[in-house]
Amino acid sequence: MTNYDKLLEKVRELGMDYRWSKMFVKKLSDDEKAFPVSAEEAEWALRRGFYPGRVALYGLNEQNYRDFVPDYQYFMLHPLNNHFLKWLDKTTLKYVLNSNGCADTMPEYYVYVENDGSFTYLMDCPAHIEKNADFLMNLLKYKGILAMKPNSGTSGGLGFIKLELRGEEIFENNKPVRPERVNEIRDTMRNYIVTEYCKQHHELAAVWPDSECTLRVIMVKDPKKDRFNEATWSCAVSYARFGTSVNGGASNLSSGGVGVGFDFETGKYNDFCIRYKRFCPDGEWMLKKHPDTGVEWKTAGLPNWELVRSKIDALCRHISSLDYLGLDIIITEDGMKLCEINSHPAMDYEQIMCNPTLQKPKIRAFFEKKGMFDHDANALYEAYVSCQE
Repeated sequence: MTNYDKLLEKVRELGMDYRWSKMFVKKLSDDEKAFPVSAEEAEWALRRGFYPGRVALYGLNEQNYRDFVPDYQYFMLHPLNNHFLKWLDKTTLKYVLNSNGCADTMPEYYVYVENDGSFTYLMDCPAHIEKNADFLMNLLKYKGILAMKPNSGTSGGLGFIKLELRGEEIFENNKPVRPERVNEIRDTMRNYIVTEYCKQHHELAAVWPDSECTLRVIMVKDPKKDRFNEATWSCAVSYARFGTSVNGGASNLSSGGVGVGFDFETGKYNDFCIRYKRFCPDGEWMLKKHPDTGVEWKTAGLPNWELVRSKIDALCRHISSLDYLGLDIIITEDGMKLCEINSHPAMDYEQIMCNPTLQKPKIRAFFEKKGMFDHDANALYEAYVSCQE
């Protein structure tokens, strides 16, 4: 049995980022529960930087393991972005993307709730709504639906909130609540932004209507041969996340959603989707159809993709001081909206949905330049062995 508290201390001693080391160890724990392996398989995987369960998940062997981004080395690279990382704060990002054809990629921003609970009214706040204790309720009545999310971190554990007025009834994340709940949310939020709720394209709603499909597109800046050249970007990962009936219908995979890879050039879906194994009582985590609506992936693709791809290109060129962008996108009826940009997004099931990441020469070159292969995973295995009880 692994002593994970001890292992956490060990990986920090190896130089892993203090906060990220906690996530690394938590994901290792989850992996050991989902994919039991023999001691020999665990050693083989860990000495190469992978969680042991990746042997089954990726189909790892001596011939192909170099095609996959290893877990240990990926976490050791944090942070992948430079000091311009501060641009990716959700509130700051709204201001950063306010030019060069990028302004329409951001939702309207109405209010920022400070750490002391006070309201700071933002650039898209409706001028006619009085700034008082009833502002949030009156904004909801005016807009009909609002999105509320932490500006950073978890901000007290409220998480993402969808607040909607349907006739006379109020719904929080699609569940009816009493009217007083609006004031409870108002008085509990800290470091939160209240924004436009972006509705997905009707073709995506036909796949799953109860939550918005969000795309995850990871873009990397190509290493330059000439330092004076203009920056260019390549796509490492591109997939769509749809909600399911599991856990209230949220689209994120950690809540039971499904992910389907798509071709970055064409927007066409791959033939299968995946869901985390812990949400699969029958053990089937690769699916040809949406598990609830039965939509077949091989017959469909993303709407408005040519326009969305052009906007992604504009975004990358506009913030090209950054190196690594995990874009979260909602495709709308007439374009796209950017939910956020992650600076170091997950890289695990993505490599099943979107093919082994390091098979792409430009992506491999990026990680090589960042020093991914400078970290010896034998040290991880030795630390792991020392934490067995």
